[in-house]
Parts: sequence; C-alpha cells; structure tokens
Amino acid sequence: MVGRGGSGGPRMVRGSVVTHRRRCGKPNCHCAAGEALHEETVFTYSERSRTRSVTLSASEVAGVRAAVERYRSALAKLEAAGETGRDELLARQAGRRGRR
Repeated sequence: MVGRGGSGGPRMVRGSVVTHRRRCGKPNCHCAAGEALHEETVFTYSERSRTRSVTLSASEVAGVRAAVERYRSALAKLEAAGETGRDELLARQAGRRGRR
C-alpha cells in the first residue's frame, strides 16, 4: 500500500498541503500595498519536532494532495479498527466479571 502511486508520486504521505501567501519585500512590487500577495503551494511535515516545508510545482499539487488524503483515510480506518478492538476487549472483560 505504501510506495509510489501510478503517476510517479507517492502513494501515501503524512503531512499537509498548504498555500502560503506573503509579501516579497520589494518596495515597488504589487504586493507591497497588501493586494494580491505572492502565493506558493507547499507540502509541510513534521520531522524530529520541527515543521519542514517543500515547495510544490503546479504539476505536483494534485498528486501530493491525493497522497495526503489516502494517508489520512488509512489512519482513520486504523484508528477505528483499534477502537473496535478495544471495545471488544473491554466487553469480554466485563463479561468475565459478570460470571464470577
């Protein structure tokens, strides 16, 4: 399940895809007045308690977003299965206590 997707991008990836909007700092740029800030789409992730980011090209954005969503979906399924297992264990424990 983990590995590369069909388009050459990652099958799953833990992180987020976000759009950064900022001023460039050049006094004559259109962004200096606060209008139409510069935008870049980045992939952010945590590594050793630090947030890292990688700028994505326009052709990468959709694939990386899809990989992030696949990761989140798989994680949600795993968490749901873990909670089901916990509930089953607790129900068995409660059943044993009731038979004593």
